[in-house]
Amino acid sequence: SIADVSWSEFRRMLEYKAKWYSREIIVAPSTYASSQLCSDCGNQSSQTKDLSCRTYICSVCGMIMDRDINASKNLLKLAI
Repeated sequence: SIADVSWSEFRRMLEYKAKWYSREIIVAPSTYASSQLCSDCGNQSSQTKDLSCRTYICSVCGMIMDRDINASKNLLKLAI
């Protein structure tokens, strides 16, 4: 599909630029549950599979955070 071709081209250009500037591209596995993990305690929850749920609430430690911010913190941990 056009979307697949566009993402493929974007990734190719990103990898080219990273190599040009001596940077590394880190790709998260497609199975990585970044929005289902608590960025504080690491507990995995099944409640956030529904995209209409915009707030992540950890049932273990009680952390409340925007779902996208929680996912970005988990992706940062994965990259580091």
